[in-house]
Formats: sequence, structure tokens, C-alpha cells
Amino acid sequence: MKNVHKIIFLLILIAAAFFRFWNLSSLPSGLNWDEISHGYNAYSLLKTGKDQWGQSWPIFNFRAYGDYPTAANLYFTTPSIAVFGLNAFSIRLPAAIFGLLFVVFNYLLAKIVFKNEKLALFNMLLAALSPWALFPSRAVFQSNLSQFFLIAGLFYFYKSLLEPKKAYWSAIFFGISLYSYHNTRIAVPLLLSFFAIYYWRQLKNKTHLFALGLFLLFAVPNLLNLFSPESQARNRWVGIINPNSINLINEERRLYTGPAFLNRVQNNKVVYFATQLTRNYFDLFSPLPLFFKGSLNFQFNPPNTGLLFVILLPLFYLGLFRLRQFFIPLLITLLPAALTMGDFPSVRATIALPFYFLAISYGASLIKKKKIFYLIIIIFLLEFALYWSKYLQYNKDYSQNWQYGYQEMVSKLKANYSQYQHIYITKRYGEAHEFVLFYWPWDPKNYQTDLSLNWDFHADWYWVNAFDKFTFVNDW
Repeated sequence: MKNVHKIIFLLILIAAAFFRFWNLSSLPSGLNWDEISHGYNAYSLLKTGKDQWGQSWPIFNFRAYGDYPTAANLYFTTPSIAVFGLNAFSIRLPAAIFGLLFVVFNYLLAKIVFKNEKLALFNMLLAALSPWALFPSRAVFQSNLSQFFLIAGLFYFYKSLLEPKKAYWSAIFFGISLYSYHNTRIAVPLLLSFFAIYYWRQLKNKTHLFALGLFLLFAVPNLLNLFSPESQARNRWVGIINPNSINLINEERRLYTGPAFLNRVQNNKVVYFATQLTRNYFDLFSPLPLFFKGSLNFQFNPPNTGLLFVILLPLFYLGLFRLRQFFIPLLITLLPAALTMGDFPSVRATIALPFYFLAISYGASLIKKKKIFYLIIIIFLLEFALYWSKYLQYNKDYSQNWQYGYQEMVSKLKANYSQYQHIYITKRYGEAHEFVLFYWPWDPKNYQTDLSLNWDFHADWYWVNAFDKFTFVNDW
């Protein structure tokens, strides 16, 4: 690496670190209920060896609110809590660290794929400052963990084509990724199956075979757990085929006025599934959400803000159609997101980011005039400056999306706790009990053994109604 390239690498790394760690505890403005749940369950593991529901050392999933997120993030959060205490900074710190490592591995991956230092640095810049990679690095998103382990696995896989012993590292990173997010449980085995076919000539050796065995040590238990009620809990809510979609199909059949035969042909689960899957895939390649509007869920991005900057639009489509070797891997890593309902799945699609960035970087490599390439970088940086300004304003205008105010409420409750026999809190603004547990912070052992703890399960959700002197009122 030339000295000028070393300087650029360090500048990008410093920028990536600054925009991930600066004001991490207060930007976004509050902790949302998923962050709170991850944080308190990690704290409970640290103090008792059990999650808040009393399950000892969960491996695959933990209960949370009934959505059963993967448990890996808990174990990466407990050391941070042990050092810094239970607070916003400590539970967001792992996300920022893994986000920064993701930036570095985007450089390493592009360097081994393109064998070009400038393209590798450009790819690193994309990962450092693109909203799609930056935004999740400042909050607790499981996807942030999984995208790091996936790109690390990718890097060591491509490295192993030249140095077979690196395959062991690839197996370890891919193996851990299976425990980090629901999406990688589907995408990684399919991705490795594709690689086994595409690169089979380079993989015909004992080292890669042993590495496969190592990966299977991670994969087999995960595969056996994949269809458990806990692992399928989230899919029942967001999967293409769910109770709501079945009701929709039945309603379409009821309203259909044509021949009965055509009714059965047109309105069934297979047609519905294929239609929705195709539509979702088109959305994941559509310029509108990617470059202009982003997700309509403003907990995932500022409103009317693209996930990638507009200047990258032509580079992405140009690179996508010219760099065909990564088109199928991109489709594979997008499959779990395409299998879900709802708005543009920006968070679920983040595991595909390495392939989005590679496509953009390859598109940039096709530009022969240096002045145009440098102009693109300048416009990219200007777009980032505009984005960051909007992000700071978003932090004020959309604080409700981050349950801002609960910390202040709990602080006031704690100061006046002894003055009241009963304390009633509305559930209207979120799972209030979890915020009380986190911000107090409540001793997990006392919570787990509290005889006044009252909860029930309905609508695929665990509702905590009371503990200690607190009663949580469902008044919405």
C-alpha cells in the first residue's frame, strides 16, 4: 500500500469511527423497546446467568416480547455492560464496533475481489458513510452483527481460494452468523451451496472439506432449531404466508365472480407467494426506496431519505449488470428480506450490503476519466453532509420513534418511589415495564422471583401487567 493510500485509509477509518461513536448514547435520542429488551436481558445474563424470563444461557433465541430474537447479541453486549454499566452507551457500543469492523472488511473484501487499491478504498468509503450502513451502527440492530460476520466469512472464503487454511476462519465467521440474525440462517447455507458449485474446482481439497465439517458443527444444531416454534415466531408475523395473507386469499376467492376453475387457479397460496416474492425482489432493486425514499418506518431511516446516495444510482445498475458473478449471491442474501411482508425491508436486507457495495464499486471502475471519478466522490461527500444534517434534525423531530422520555419518567418514579403504594403506568407508548427494569436498573434476580409478577400471553405477545408495586395499564 502506497503512503497516500495509507493516509486515505486512515482518514476513512477515522471518519467511520467518528460518525459511529460520536454522541452514541443520545443519537438517536432514546432507546427503543427492542434496544431496551436486548440491554436488560444481557444485564440479566450477566447478573444471574438467565434472561429476564429465567431461561439459562439461551443459545438460539430468547423470549423478549414473544418475537424470540436471536441470542448472540446478548453475549456481545454483556462485556460492555460489565465495564460501563447498564446504559445507552454500553448497549450500543457493540453495534458501533461491529459497524466499524464492517467498514474495514469492505475494504479487505474489495481488495481481494478487484485487486485494486483505489477501488478497495472507494468500497470502504461506501461502507463508512452510506446511510444504509451507518444508521444501524448507532443502535441495537441484530442485522448489524450478522452483516459483520457474513462479510468476514466472505473475505476469508475468497482468501481461502488462494490460501486454503483461511477456510477455517471463513467457517467460523459463517458459523457464528447463523446465531446472529434470523436472515443469515437462511441466506448463509444457500450462499455456501452456490459457492460450492461455482468454485468447486478450487474447493476440491482436504482443507476445505475439513472447514466444511467445522461449519457443520455450527450449522446442524441451528438447522434442527430452525423450525422450532421459537425460531418461527417472527416468521408468523412477517412472512409472506401468514394468517393475514390466508384471510386475504380467502376474501379474494369469496369476491371472485368468474368461473370456479379460474378462481382456484388465480387465488391460492402458490400464486400469492410467487407474486409477493417477485414484487418484493423488484422493490429491493427499485431506485425509489434505494436512492430517494428509504423505508417508511422512520425507526430505520430519516423520512424521504435514500439508503444510498443518488450519485451512486448509475454506478449500481451499471455494476450490477456487468459484475454478473455477484448477482446470484446478491439474490440469495436478499431472499430472507424478500420473503417478508410490509414496507421496504431495509434492516432485513442489510446482510446483502457487501454485494450492493461491490456492484457500485465495479460500476465506478468502468469510469475511465479520473476527473469524473473524483467528481463522484466530491458529490458523494456533499450528499453525506446533507444527510448528516437531516439526521441531526431527525433526532429532534422523530424522538417519539425512539421512545424518548422514558428515562426521565423512570428517574422521577425512582425519586418518588417510597411515597406511593401503587404506581400505574400506561402501555400506550411502548412496553413500559421493560423501560422501568432497564433505567432503574432493577435487580434481575428480584424480578425473576417477584411473586407479584403478573403476565399473560395473547396475540403472539407476552404482556407484563404488573410487578412489585407497578401496574401497567393497556389503555390504548
